[in-house]
Amino acid sequence: MRVAIFCPYDFSYPGGVQTQAIDLAYSLNKKGHDIFLFAPLSGKNIHEILGIQFFDIGKPTSVNFLGSKSRISFNIFKILGVIKLIKKYKVEIIHLNEPLSPIFLPLIYLLRKFRIVGTFHAYGEKKHFWYKNFKWFLSYFLSKIDYKICVSPSSQTYINQYFDFESKIVPNGILLSKFKEKNFIPKVLRNSNKKILFIGRFEEKRKGFNILLSAFNKLSKEIENLELIVAGSGNFKNIQLLNKKVLFLGPVNQEDLSSYYNNVDLICLPSVENESFGVIILESMASGKVLVLSDINSYKELSNKNDYGFLYDHSSSKELYSLLSNLLNKKISTEKNIKNGLKNVRNYSWDYLVSEIIKIYRKLIN
Repeated sequence: MRVAIFCPYDFSYPGGVQTQAIDLAYSLNKKGHDIFLFAPLSGKNIHEILGIQFFDIGKPTSVNFLGSKSRISFNIFKILGVIKLIKKYKVEIIHLNEPLSPIFLPLIYLLRKFRIVGTFHAYGEKKHFWYKNFKWFLSYFLSKIDYKICVSPSSQTYINQYFDFESKIVPNGILLSKFKEKNFIPKVLRNSNKKILFIGRFEEKRKGFNILLSAFNKLSKEIENLELIVAGSGNFKNIQLLNKKVLFLGPVNQEDLSSYYNNVDLICLPSVENESFGVIILESMASGKVLVLSDINSYKELSNKNDYGFLYDHSSSKELYSLLSNLLNKKISTEKNIKNGLKNVRNYSWDYLVSEIIKIYRKLIN
């Protein structure tokens, strides 16, 4: 099959939706399908996409969306060029991630005779401005999407607040081959200190970094040689930092990410809102590491389903401090928890999930 996969978010930055688009493209390509990948670029493409044709759909603009800074393109001229490419390469399936993103609406209209699949990722406790205020307008474009996918029960419930339609849940996936233990140890981790890893855009309030930082400041006074490793975009100068044991690495090359997981003591995922799934949970499972995560709905769903991870009240730095302390001081057994993660993460392998996606494509074509 010839499949065009679209992501609305900037490929010059890391992100969950970007990773899912790339991993799906890679998995389909591995099965022998011809894949064309489309996304905005503000600079260098930081994602490795070997063997897949990539097309830039314009320089993105940063907009605030559900507590996150989303970098999306509004370049209609690029989209008109994309339409010519779709027809030139005789694409059979168009797969849009976040299909109601503004940039994709002209694409849906002008290619409405093509088979279109849409995957919905978003979730939030707050109202969705775009969906709420333009429901009547967006409903037309939604009707032209032939098959709708949601990545979790949370994202399904969220989109159905605004639009009543049936969808299939196909969870986010992971390329397990990326997370096999490697010999490479990043230079910053080449010491015997205990380490907590945070991955994400630490400036965004929804990521809960301040709660982790508060817990870490207290913890580092009690545990000698403890470090907090922060991998992600943002300006650390905007963080009120009183602790020299916090190391800001900036964005990490996605191909090296597993080396960071493999060389820390535990991972902390302290988000407080607006997360639909949590790919970091899968990455921690695949790495065989201890994960401490907040009890927001989407995280709790995934954690409880797989008997993996240690949950705490997402609003309490005190509870987070206590949990981290007990884990680092070996007062809580983690062996069974880690085994559960390594076993159950196979259910989210793209080797398995790609077959589900291919069934959907074939159903539409036939």
